[in-house]
Amino acid sequence: MRTVKTFGGELKPPLDENLLEHHGVKGMHWGVRKHDYPGASARTNHRAHADAKEFARAKMFYGEGAGTRRKLIKAKVEANKRRDPTYAAAFDHHLARQDMSKHADKARSERGRKNAAATTKKTGGAIARRLTGEMGTTAAFVALAAAGVAYSRTPQGQRMMQTTMSKANSYMANRRNQRTVSKLFKDAGIKNFKL
Repeated sequence: MRTVKTFGGELKPPLDENLLEHHGVKGMHWGVRKHDYPGASARTNHRAHADAKEFARAKMFYGEGAGTRRKLIKAKVEANKRRDPTYAAAFDHHLARQDMSKHADKARSERGRKNAAATTKKTGGAIARRLTGEMGTTAAFVALAAAGVAYSRTPQGQRMMQTTMSKANSYMANRRNQRTVSKLFKDAGIKNFKL
């Protein structure tokens, strides 16, 4: 009997070529996953599982945009059910196995993220509109600032900056205007700002 050297350097006897061992579940079929719906193709199972997950998540989602999200996934599922009868059975199979408490937790955290993002966007937009004289949103303010930096490096930009600075100085000489600017910075969360 011949021995085989392994990567670790130890010697092991070779496998018996006449021996076939299988360590699986009784009744298991090769390539069939336990959670898949029998009778549907792998592609249909995958699509039905993904749609069932989104359907359950949309059902638990609430707040702004929840109704639209539910309508969209419902329309997608209905269209797939009409097109493929095995999809309908696979979808129902996967939907019955969804953990709704897990989806409720995910929906709460997603709602929190969306609310925080919306608040930040609104606050940024309000500050940008104040700074730009009600001109536009945060994107317009950023684009204007980038263009201003590029323009300020030209001779015409230098002259315009001198004119703007003199106007800003005369604007800030007024005590009422100083209070307005101080309040703007205070509302934005910038503390200890002195004029």
